[in-house]
Amino acid sequence: MKTEYFSGSLDELQADALLVEVYRDFRLPEAFKGAFKKAALFIEERLSCLEKKPDNFEVFYFPFPEGGFKFVLLSCLESPDADGVRTAASKLLNKAEALGLKRVALFPVGHDALGEEAVYYTVEGALLGAYSFSKYKDGASKGLDEVVFVGFSEEGRKLYERALTVSGAVNYVRDLVNEPANVITPSVMAEKALELAEGLALEVEVFDEKRIAGLQMAGILAVGGGSKNPPRFVHVSYKPAEPLKRVVLVGKGVTFDSGGLSLKPEQFMRGMKSDKSGACAVLGVLKAVAELGLPVEVHGLIPLVENMPDGGSYRPDDVIVFRNGKSVEVKSTDAEGRLILADALIYASGLSPDVVIDVATLTGACVVALGRYTSGLFTDDDELAGRLLEACARTGEKLWRLPLDEDLMKDIKGDFTHLRNVGKTRYGGAITAALFLKKFAPPDASWAHIDIAGPAYLEESWKYYSKGATGQPVRTLVEFLSRVVS
Repeated sequence: MKTEYFSGSLDELQADALLVEVYRDFRLPEAFKGAFKKAALFIEERLSCLEKKPDNFEVFYFPFPEGGFKFVLLSCLESPDADGVRTAASKLLNKAEALGLKRVALFPVGHDALGEEAVYYTVEGALLGAYSFSKYKDGASKGLDEVVFVGFSEEGRKLYERALTVSGAVNYVRDLVNEPANVITPSVMAEKALELAEGLALEVEVFDEKRIAGLQMAGILAVGGGSKNPPRFVHVSYKPAEPLKRVVLVGKGVTFDSGGLSLKPEQFMRGMKSDKSGACAVLGVLKAVAELGLPVEVHGLIPLVENMPDGGSYRPDDVIVFRNGKSVEVKSTDAEGRLILADALIYASGLSPDVVIDVATLTGACVVALGRYTSGLFTDDDELAGRLLEACARTGEKLWRLPLDEDLMKDIKGDFTHLRNVGKTRYGGAITAALFLKKFAPPDASWAHIDIAGPAYLEESWKYYSKGATGQPVRTLVEFLSRVVS
């Protein structure tokens, strides 16, 4: 889908339809009435004939003989906050696509309340809402051909361009996550990282199983041992000339999780192509950071495995000794994510980072605690927590801080080792998983763990997300990195 930023007269604009918000009392935005008086008068005349007040986000339309348009589409918006703007914009584009329209002009939703910032949220909601993964559907609709975003200034144009970059990174991640495990193996995922670096200021190192063994990445070797697709470790780096901070992002990359010998039941194995969501998110963040040219050095560390049952699989009761000397007794081969993340966190220590953030679809316990739409945030650093929560408040991606309750450490103390990879009870599973990771995090850096098991992949559409991968928390991390130096 092509996009364009347009700041001229409405008379000069040619499109199948004009898309605008409307308030529940049938008022048009003052910004629209001020800019396009003649069109506004016609629309208000038609609105005065309606009796039923529209519901929030409801979209309705009628023929529009003004200028070069066939229709006008209106979306009701009661509360013009950022996420309301995103949702209304996505509903407008979804309706335009359903009507078979090909080129539409979208007025910035929420401009009265948010000013030029509304351009950013409108573009973001439109592009996230228009996303679909139809690669494997013959004859699938191509949807809209072009969206023209109406604006008023150069500031609006800059916001439009930034929204294109960030939304493009999110949709890149969604494409990767939605690909099945027979397409994305650890080695193919590593190739995707190499492809991403082409044309961007990114450096990529791919470690094969021999180099992984040489670095004593015992967790990656153990978890990846049961698959015919060997493990990989990827280090992606973005190094601007004079970086103000050094941040390491670690993403869990399990390209498929069967549970290993602790085999998952069938209903929990479906959707496990999404267990690489953290790894894909890290690649998406690096993509956006490089395209935006942020003044912060960012390293992406991505351990990649396929967790399968086989004669070479690791077993319950196996003992894994990591490079930092910590020993772990395996109690479930389905708690594999923390084992491969441990290797990456140890590796991160050698990069002397200021901040380390790991992102993982780590525990079902986090979904039980917070539901499908909210990620769990774990950190001892109040300032880091505050900055991440401020970032998610601006992006509409939900984070909720959970405690690193040290009283639960006794649940992951091993009988014969330093640690065990799951707790002794089913209680506090998201917390004990975070406590496990904390034992491997670089001691001199601020560290946070984000458990995205709930919102990374949706079983039904929600707000401006279609069913499937959401690309979370790319937008929050890009927002955080954009402000981390402030």
